[in-house]
Amino acid sequence: MNNLSIKQLETFRTVMRSGSVTLAAKTLCRTQPAISAMLVGLEKELGFALFERHKGRLVPNPEAYFLLEESDAILERLSRATQLMAEVKNLTRGKLRIACMPAAALFFMPHVIAEFVKDRPEVEVSMMMRSSTMVQDWIASQQYDIGYSELPKDRDSFHVEPIHLQGVCALHIDHPLAKQQTITPNDLDDFPLATLFTRHAASEHLRALFEEHNAAYRPRFELQNYISGFEFVEQQLCACICDPISAASYKLYKGEQGKVVFRPFSPVVTFDHAILTPAHKPMSELAKLFAENIQQSVNSFVSVFD
Repeated sequence: MNNLSIKQLETFRTVMRSGSVTLAAKTLCRTQPAISAMLVGLEKELGFALFERHKGRLVPNPEAYFLLEESDAILERLSRATQLMAEVKNLTRGKLRIACMPAAALFFMPHVIAEFVKDRPEVEVSMMMRSSTMVQDWIASQQYDIGYSELPKDRDSFHVEPIHLQGVCALHIDHPLAKQQTITPNDLDDFPLATLFTRHAASEHLRALFEEHNAAYRPRFELQNYISGFEFVEQQLCACICDPISAASYKLYKGEQGKVVFRPFSPVVTFDHAILTPAHKPMSELAKLFAENIQQSVNSFVSVFD
């Protein structure tokens, strides 16, 4: 019994439900001899008769009713699987596993996810927030579909799509510098700042930039993300040179109630982020589309500063 086919089960079920070969043939748009031959082939595969044949009529044996239940279950599962795979093909069903650095995980990535899934009710999402280093390691180990982190060094275990963002300066709305169109290192000479931790590449770059302009670099608050620093700016304790995603997140959260404003910083300070995908794990079409949406969403999310 190695060669039962879906067509045999469908034919058998139709005969059982209709009560005759004639009606089954009409339902399936096939000839009566073809239906009869399909039943005979099914019985041969099973090794026993499903019907008693009396004067051209088929009378189901008890075994036929048992097979009918099993056929219903098998064909229902097949129909469901076919439907599910059609939804997968149409990108309306599936699961995304996303790893994201803190600066983007609080507001930006949830915003992107919400926009992506709002018309895809059968798409499930798992998003974990970790440091950029951990995000990169997770993608390298092929555990997640997509990662968003600071731009990493090249590794064979993942693909990198760089995203380059121009930094802005966060100031209290009532500070005199907030009236300027652009902020420079000399404007912030010996001015207290909220920065990332000392050894972070962004902090080292800022320190070098201030030194080039003979301005004193004064990091008063060292943090793991810029969003935390905006509270200190609101309390008029410092300024903060930050990435525009963090700045846009603040504006999204605070709206018109926010006491922090953002101004362009010159010379340009670039924050390098990246979309990461596993190199040794095929991406689903759903994940590919979502990765494209991230790139587009970055541009629209930070467009408030254009």
